[in-house]
Amino acid sequence: MEARKKHTLIGFSLILFFFVMLGAVAASAYLPGFAGELGRMCLALITSPFLMETAIFFLALTLLFAINGWRRNREGDDWVALDENGVPVRDK
Repeated sequence: MEARKKHTLIGFSLILFFFVMLGAVAASAYLPGFAGELGRMCLALITSPFLMETAIFFLALTLLFAINGWRRNREGDDWVALDENGVPVRDK
């Protein structure tokens, strides 16, 4: 049960971080001067339909590869040795 709580907490913190950063970009649009212009430009780029969908796709793909790489490093090598008949052989 402890691992499940840990995974839930990690997932929640990633989602929270994403929305806090999005809120920070949105709040920066109200700053005066060049910082506000830059914030408005970033907010327009983030929320435009094509760029938002493309960015979320690449973020999700990167996250998928990162989680898969972490899992493969944790579980170790998945090399399977076969005998001459094609039956898996266990190393002892």
